[in-house]
Amino acid sequence: MVIAAAALLYNFPKLSPGMFDWAEPGNVAASLVEGRGFSDPFDGGTGATAWVSPLPVWVEAAVFLVLGVKTAASAKALLVLTVLGLASANALLVSAVAPFGSVLRGAASAAFVAYCAVLPGGPLHVLSEAWLDILLSAALLWAALRSVHAPTWRSSVALVAVSFLAPLENAGLAAACAFVVLALAWSRRTKPRGLALPAMAALAALVAVAAWTTRNALVLGRFVPLKSNSWFELHLANVDSADGLPRMENVLRRLPYFDLQEFNRYSALGEMKYVDSFRDPAKRALSADPLHFAGNVARRLGAALVFCRREGGGESTSFPFGPVDLARLSAAGEVIAMGPGGALWTRIDTPPAVERENFRHLGLRDGDAIWLDWLGRRLAFDSEFRSPRAIALGFLTAGVPVMAFLLSAILLGGRALPPAAWAAAIAAGMLLPYVLVNHNERHQLPLIAMQAVMIGACAQAAASRVQNRPSPS
Repeated sequence: MVIAAAALLYNFPKLSPGMFDWAEPGNVAASLVEGRGFSDPFDGGTGATAWVSPLPVWVEAAVFLVLGVKTAASAKALLVLTVLGLASANALLVSAVAPFGSVLRGAASAAFVAYCAVLPGGPLHVLSEAWLDILLSAALLWAALRSVHAPTWRSSVALVAVSFLAPLENAGLAAACAFVVLALAWSRRTKPRGLALPAMAALAALVAVAAWTTRNALVLGRFVPLKSNSWFELHLANVDSADGLPRMENVLRRLPYFDLQEFNRYSALGEMKYVDSFRDPAKRALSADPLHFAGNVARRLGAALVFCRREGGGESTSFPFGPVDLARLSAAGEVIAMGPGGALWTRIDTPPAVERENFRHLGLRDGDAIWLDWLGRRLAFDSEFRSPRAIALGFLTAGVPVMAFLLSAILLGGRALPPAAWAAAIAAGMLLPYVLVNHNERHQLPLIAMQAVMIGACAQAAASRVQNRPSPS
C-alpha cells in the first residue's frame, strides 16, 4: 500500500499522452509492436539495434500490444507492473531472510519500502527499468539462500530462471548471477551431485547469451553478447568526462537521443559503425594514460560505495527564445534546442557568476530575461539535487548500506549473516560492469533490495548483541 501510494503521488500528474518521454526501450518496444523488429532506439527509422537490453523492451511491448503504443493506458499499466514488481520483491526479501531472525525480516522490509518511497524519481518512475532489476535481484537472493539452507525444487527452478533472464536484463545482473553460481558451486565442491544445480544455472545463462548473440550476428553482422554500446559508454565516461563521472552536459551532447547532430551521425553510419567510431579514440586515451583510467575507476567505486552524486536531466527553459538568441546559445553549448523556441539548459550546475558572464559575451537580445530563466531553473535544480535531502540520499544509496554491512560483521565477531553476505555478493556483481565502464545514479538505484537486507542484518546483529545471545545462522 505504501509503495502504491508513493507511486501514484509521484506519477499521477504525468500520466497523460505526451507528458513524458518513452526513451530507448519504449521506442524499440513500439517498433516491435508496429512490425519493424527490434530497432529504432532513438526513433526515426534508424534500423536494427542492440543498444538496449531485450527483456525490458519485451515487457513494454507486451503492454503496448494490449493497450496501445505509448498510450496513457499503457503508461498506467506499466505503473501497475512497477508497483506489483516492487511489492513482489519485498515479499521475496521477507521470505528469504525470515529464517535468520524477526528483526532482520522487519528491518529489511521496512528499509526496502522506505527506499521505494523516498526515491520517487527512481524505482517508481513510470518508465524506469529499475523495478525489474530489483525484482530479479530479490529473486536471486531468495533462490541462493534457499538453495543453500533449505533447498527445494522451487528454489532450483527460481535460480535457473533468474540465471536465464539476468543476461537479457543487463550486464550487472549477469555478473551477479555468475557470482552466485560460482559461490554455490564452491560450497558443493565435495559433492559432485550437488554441482548439478549451479551447472544448470550456468547453462541457462549461456543459452540466453548465445540466443541473443546469434540474433545480433544475423541482424547486425556482429557478435554482440549483451549490448552494442559498450565503447560509447566507455568513451562518454572516460574521454568526454575528465573525472570518470559524466556530467549531464556530456550526456546531453553525446547521446543521439538528445543531440540532433549525433542522431544524424548515428542514422547515417548505422549502429555498428557509429559505436566503432568511439572505439579507437577510447583505446588511444586509455593506453596513453592508464593511471588516469584507474583513477576514474576508483572515483566510480567511491560513488558506488560512499556517496552517489545525484544529477537531474537538462533543465527545460520557460522563456520563449527568439531564433537569434537560440542559435547563439546553441552554438555556445548552453542549450540544446527541443522544438520551436524551447530548449534544455545543459550547464545548469555552472557557478552563476560564470554563467552570467558567458551570457554577456554572447550579446543576447533578451539577455536579462534569459538570465532570469537560467537562474530560476538553477534554483530549482539546487533545491532538488544539491539540497540537504539530496546529499542525504547520496549517502543512503551508497555509504550507509556499506557501513551497515561492515558494522553487522563487526558486531557478530567478524562474520556476516548469510543473507547479508549473499546480498553483498549480488550487489558487487550488479555494480562491477558499471564501476569499470560508466557508473551513475541510474546504476546505483537497482541495488536497494540488497541494501535493505544489509541494513536489516545490521539491526539483527545489534539486537543479538544487546540480548547477548548468538544470532540465528
